[in-house]
Amino acid sequence: MEHFTAHRLTFTLYVQTLLELNEHQGSALRGALFHALRRRFCAFARQPDLECSGCALAPACPVATLVSTLNPQHARGQDRPRPFTIQPPLPGSGHPWELPDDRFAFRYEPGEALTFGLTLYAGAMTLFPYVVLALQDFEEGGLGRACQQYDGRWRRGQVTVREIWAANPLTGEQQPVLREGSRQVYVPDIPVTHAQVLARAGAWQPQAGGVTLNFTTPTRLVERGHLLKPETFRFRPFFQRLLERLEALSEAFCDSPLAVDFPALLSAAEAVRTVENRLLWEDVASYSTRRHAESPIGGLVGRVTLAAEDWSPFFPWLLWGQFTHVGKDAVKGNGLIRVE
Repeated sequence: MEHFTAHRLTFTLYVQTLLELNEHQGSALRGALFHALRRRFCAFARQPDLECSGCALAPACPVATLVSTLNPQHARGQDRPRPFTIQPPLPGSGHPWELPDDRFAFRYEPGEALTFGLTLYAGAMTLFPYVVLALQDFEEGGLGRACQQYDGRWRRGQVTVREIWAANPLTGEQQPVLREGSRQVYVPDIPVTHAQVLARAGAWQPQAGGVTLNFTTPTRLVERGHLLKPETFRFRPFFQRLLERLEALSEAFCDSPLAVDFPALLSAAEAVRTVENRLLWEDVASYSTRRHAESPIGGLVGRVTLAAEDWSPFFPWLLWGQFTHVGKDAVKGNGLIRVE
């Protein structure tokens, strides 16, 4: 992780006409970003059945690199982790709206703001201009579900990109990327680095009650083929999935493995005790317009307090987990954790 970086960005969109996002707003935003990238930059966008894996241009294509990362020779298989994650709108954003098919959506009224985050990892930051241009495509093609507008017509919500900011939560630095009223875009240069993570981790001191993990978006973890549910939660499988994700990201985008003693760390993780478990299971689904089908992406939400004899071996990786997410569907916003 020595050369691994995370670039955290916050986007604020101004809603011009009625906007509806599916219940899992992170999934809806990720899907909108994929389609915007494909419309703008895919040479074969008019061939919807062509997958990135069958395209000769995939190695040099920003669409394939950002949202359909491929490497047939990779030890983990053809699909590698995507080099970004979505941080969905905060709870309370939008207005819950019941749909005719017993599902829910979130509505945003004209004049309201839609704010979400996106974190790019390591070398993927070079593709930042493509992300900005794709988001500007939202202004032309609309965003979200087609819904009945106040004029009676059915269409997607119209938005404009109001501003973009970069932030480094570890140093407190912020940089404007796109200011309101301007079209000038600046490339940020305040990444989260491993040196900063180690410095912050060294200053952490757990309180008497231990450490609390707050799962702010559904976190879908699998242990030996079975989903980890609230009643079966243990620290070790959670921590193992986190280490595996960090290693996959580091290998894919920094060409270096995670330099840790996996057996020793996992053995220590086995001794971490659960002090208080306030986890719940949230059932949500993600709809794929490409497959015309839903996929379950529900997971753990809530808080769990843990106790250990020595937290120092875990702190750097837990801190990185706040920026990389953990578990399945992280690219859609799942697995966003906060360490307290």
